[in-house]
Amino acid sequence: MNWTSSLAALHTRLCGALVIVAALTFPALGAGPGKAGDRVALVGKTAIIEQDISYKIQIEKAYRNEGATREAAFVSLVNDAIEHEIAAIHDVAITREEMDSFKRHVDDHTKAPEILQKVKALFADDLISYERLYLAPKIINRKLRYFCARSSEIHENQRSLIEKAYGLVVSGKSFQEAAEQCGLKYASFDTEGKGTELGADIQRIVGKENMVEHSPLISVLETLTAGEIYGKIVEDECSYRVIRLVRRNGGTYTAEAVTVNKRPFDEWLRQEASKIRIGILEQTLRDNVQVEYHHLWWAKTLR
Repeated sequence: MNWTSSLAALHTRLCGALVIVAALTFPALGAGPGKAGDRVALVGKTAIIEQDISYKIQIEKAYRNEGATREAAFVSLVNDAIEHEIAAIHDVAITREEMDSFKRHVDDHTKAPEILQKVKALFADDLISYERLYLAPKIINRKLRYFCARSSEIHENQRSLIEKAYGLVVSGKSFQEAAEQCGLKYASFDTEGKGTELGADIQRIVGKENMVEHSPLISVLETLTAGEIYGKIVEDECSYRVIRLVRRNGGTYTAEAVTVNKRPFDEWLRQEASKIRIGILEQTLRDNVQVEYHHLWWAKTLR
């Protein structure tokens, strides 16, 4: 299965039981080999062990970052573990099939094959750690972004506002009046050609053939006659819009829109992350991280 195929084809449900799937396929992030005494930190239920830090340092060196420090490697592991924990909370799963598909994608499409080979060499026969520490964080980040972008609950307030604006323009209000009344953005613009599609990262996850709700703007405008309001709220990964075609001149479309931006991914992630307890078991490491990375929000909450 190609990684760029539909997310729906990669697994039958967007939401799955992460803890169960991980246990049946590959270990959860941070749950590496070793005894409890090898642990240096706990991020929620995710353990970080000394071997994980060593692997991270070696990965950085494979990417020619010879100055990689233990503290920097640890911070990277904590950030990955936070996303893993948030994915578990929201039942965003990585399936065995999905991992294998992404692994093939990395092998076939990497732009730096010499670096990938160095990374693989440092893990040697430790395939579990290669998947857990190198591949899984990349998949989790993409899937969390898709989950956040498509969650009606996360963007409930924004959806309510755009529905109100839609009701106003349908009832006869001008787009500018509706925008002002709802405190939203109004814009009049020209566009032509193929329009603007979703970002490349989202396309790689969901697949172009599964993007009916995410059609390029032109695909919406070409269905309208001059003066007509599009019959649905137009949604992409970043916003909700109400669209009206003002006129068409050849391949150029003049349109107007009321727009509300969705809640940013980083803002949502930070809120979710604030619920996760982060504890460093090694005093020296904790002290060093708090000094060197004092700007990180979670460094201030360490226990």
